[in-house]
Amino acid sequence: MHAETRGRVLADTVAGLQRRYGNAAVHRGPEPDGGENGGWLTAIPALDIRLSPGGLPRGRITLLQAAQTGVSGRLTLLQALAAQASREGEVVYVDVAASLDPGFLADLGADLGSCLAVLPGRGRWREGLAMARALVVAGSPWVGVALDRGHPRNAEIEQALNGLVEAVHRRRAVCVVAAPAPAAAPLAYASSLTLSCRPAGWQESHGDITGLRVALEVSKSRLFAPGATDTLLLRYPRPYATAEVVGYPAVMSPAREEEAAELTVVHLSA
Repeated sequence: MHAETRGRVLADTVAGLQRRYGNAAVHRGPEPDGGENGGWLTAIPALDIRLSPGGLPRGRITLLQAAQTGVSGRLTLLQALAAQASREGEVVYVDVAASLDPGFLADLGADLGSCLAVLPGRGRWREGLAMARALVVAGSPWVGVALDRGHPRNAEIEQALNGLVEAVHRRRAVCVVAAPAPAAAPLAYASSLTLSCRPAGWQESHGDITGLRVALEVSKSRLFAPGATDTLLLRYPRPYATAEVVGYPAVMSPAREEEAAELTVVHLSA
């Protein structure tokens, strides 16, 4: 699709979502750099070289799966990847887990002006996946989906997930889904690359927790042999920062109480 046409389609889709779910200002970032036919480089050597040579795949689902209940680092890693992608172009972050912290994103170096956050509400996997699909079809090149610990029935999410898989494939988009343990069966099946996240200990300095060490394993790959392992340090950039202005999302609240469960599209602006 021509860039001008793709931009118009995305703008029309966002406008349609706003009419249905609430108004919000939207800022388009530039298209991402890099090989359209290759992978998306994360700038994390352990991922780009050892675990997924060439970066995360385009046109396929990458699953960040917690290896156990409790802390896993999957959501922090997803936000770090989203921050990196936002410096290259537009990013959509579908926050079913309600875990997105704009200040943390900014400290990770994100361009908040290129981030579009979608807030379906906790437990609304089907709605979140459906909105991710709509935005990919409209031309969003990078989409992250943060799922919570809800356990919707497989039949409830299978159709929406299949639609997202098809859209990601056709648009050659990068799509990263972070899911708790155990991952729903449709997610496990749909992913082409599954990275299992297991905590390997806290990183401390002068008595303060400054990060989390996470052991990653390629537990599934349709692109190369699985089984590779490595450990990342997810460094917390500002564990105790105060009085810092970094921007805040413009959240559109429903006008009536009965609309409180409706999906909300918000724009992160610096």
